[in-house]
Amino acid sequence: MIHDYRTALRDRVAAGLIATVLPCLAATSALAGEVTVEVLGITPNHGKVCIAVYDQPEAFPVSGRQRLSQVLASEDTHLTAHFSDLPPGKYAAVAFQDINGNGKLDKNFLGIPKEPYGFSNGARGSTGPPKFAEASFTLDSNAATTIILK
Repeated sequence: MIHDYRTALRDRVAAGLIATVLPCLAATSALAGEVTVEVLGITPNHGKVCIAVYDQPEAFPVSGRQRLSQVLASEDTHLTAHFSDLPPGKYAAVAFQDINGNGKLDKNFLGIPKEPYGFSNGARGSTGPPKFAEASFTLDSNAATTIILK
């Protein structure tokens, strides 16, 4: 009799947990979205294209402080990168073509980039990189942005 009671209690607790946990898991995956970044203006077959996605204004656009990044071949004049499993929020993206393959955006002695670069929303700073707010876009479930390298 005690065994049957424990079994019934265990089954009810397990059913309750499943009923509680499954909707939470479904809600979590429903909140994850994807950012699609299209990069235009690439010089084909010259180095790699580096793309970074930021979610914090204070980190933008500092190398190494991005949320996600990808380095892709420059085989065509354009490419598309996908960044998955991102929570809703504000994001900004930056891309540059690393023509000489040294892994960084080369600049001249004045700090002006020597390799093609661009930001989401076509944002451009007047005396440096644009502000996060100028380059940012909102991700609800899916978002797309285009960056034109110049």
